[in-house]
Amino acid sequence: MSFMENVASEAQKLYGVSRVLPSVITAQAIHESAWGKSGLATRANNLFGIKGTGNAGSVSMKTWEVYNGVSKTITDGFRAYKTVRDSIIDLVNLYNRLERYKAVVGETNYVQACAAIQKGGYATDPNYAKKLIATIEAHGLTKYDKVGNKAAVKAKPAKSSGSTYTVKSGDTLTAIAKKYNTSVKELASVNGIKNPNLIRVGQVLKVSGAAPSNATFYTVKAGDNLTKIGKKFGVSVKTLTTVNRIPDANKKFNEYLKQN
Repeated sequence: MSFMENVASEAQKLYGVSRVLPSVITAQAIHESAWGKSGLATRANNLFGIKGTGNAGSVSMKTWEVYNGVSKTITDGFRAYKTVRDSIIDLVNLYNRLERYKAVVGETNYVQACAAIQKGGYATDPNYAKKLIATIEAHGLTKYDKVGNKAAVKAKPAKSSGSTYTVKSGDTLTAIAKKYNTSVKELASVNGIKNPNLIRVGQVLKVSGAAPSNATFYTVKAGDNLTKIGKKFGVSVKTLTTVNRIPDANKKFNEYLKQN
């Protein structure tokens, strides 16, 4: 198994708990550790340049930083780990633990996730997000994501009027949100539900614009636009904009993803 595949595999195993995209974790590992060949990676199993003390202590290494636009090489202490997996676990724990990275956790768009990492102050390099995005796109790392930049191209709500859903015995807001590929927070907001744990049988919920779980998904490629995708799947641009919540149908879809 290659370095890339190994990191991606570990990131995929952790996704259910970490909710951090495997593509992003893999890109960071590639970028930060030079494909696992950096001194920090080989000496300390540290793939992400995290400073401090790990479960195997720490090591002192030289590092390149940018302060107020000025590049400097300094010596600092970095975490050492017993295994590479420990390094990956520590990274996702960092994102889940610190408030400044809350936008990274649960984000299904790799472009936005990378931007959130930079905004959270992970690195001093002003081009950090761009470099991660370039790495993801150059190596097709989104193939490791079970979620991500996918467009719902068919919307066929099961047993629903198309814009509403009637609550049945045994339903929960979490289950309904999962069925329509939306969030509990969004359903609660749209329907004015103050307590997400309290819904009643027969209650009619608005689910307009949500993509049901039996939708067909298409991963956007360079050069795609909504018209082209619509023709491919026999659906209208209006349907695509509604299901995927795209405000401007004249923008190329991949450009929209990068700007939002």
